[in-house]
Amino acid sequence: MPYQLAILQLSGFNATGAKWSQQDAIGYVANRVTPTLLQQDEVSNVVDLASSDLLLLVADGVSASPAAASASHTVVNYILQHWSGAGFSSKQLRLAQQYLADTLGRKRQSFGAATTIAALQLSAERFVAINAGDSRIWRLRNGQLQQLSEDHDWQNDSAELRQQTGLAQCYRALTSYLAADSEAADFTVTVTDGALQAGDQFVLTTDGVHDLVTTEELAELLAVADSGAALQRLQKLLLQRGATDNASLLWLLPMPDSGDY
Repeated sequence: MPYQLAILQLSGFNATGAKWSQQDAIGYVANRVTPTLLQQDEVSNVVDLASSDLLLLVADGVSASPAAASASHTVVNYILQHWSGAGFSSKQLRLAQQYLADTLGRKRQSFGAATTIAALQLSAERFVAINAGDSRIWRLRNGQLQQLSEDHDWQNDSAELRQQTGLAQCYRALTSYLAADSEAADFTVTVTDGALQAGDQFVLTTDGVHDLVTTEELAELLAVADSGAALQRLQKLLLQRGATDNASLLWLLPMPDSGDY
């Protein structure tokens, strides 16, 4: 099945109006042909993907750690380069963390560099969604946007805190991520898989998107036939709300003429 992939990436702005450095990394590969990795200040693009065998990745370098941009770039690049083209599991994330520890973890200035990761792998009939941290994977089916990933933070890890609103920002601190530290291999991974249905769409986001845009707003933005126009509307909305963080989105949808709409 042919797909379109809509790509949005913004560096965002700090309180003084200066641009943040881009600590998100995004990547994709179709049928193991020419993997693409992006870590740029601004990207808004739609590309065609002819294959049903796809791997999409979104990583958000943890800003509180050293070398956050290097951490996200290293993890996405490692997974893209080592994907066999068939199947995907949490093992790939474990191997990426080991590589991160073996490379950045050996340098004093980058020891402890950390990143979240969200990965979506598709074949002709099934999908696998895997994440560590708070970068998200969504499925849009029959107009309903469902989060397939799980946010790994203090609030979400607690059944009691999960029901509360207005909590201090400290409760949003991450409890799982990939870190450049040989002793940090015991991170939590969430895996969701299932069968594809005709017309299924998938979205991967970093928190720079889903912290500023509600689930309902995101579903409404994606409910259009023109993916390029949807990206422009989303970018405008993020900027109107301050674009207070790095923001990245990958939106996978069937080609408009593929018969799946």
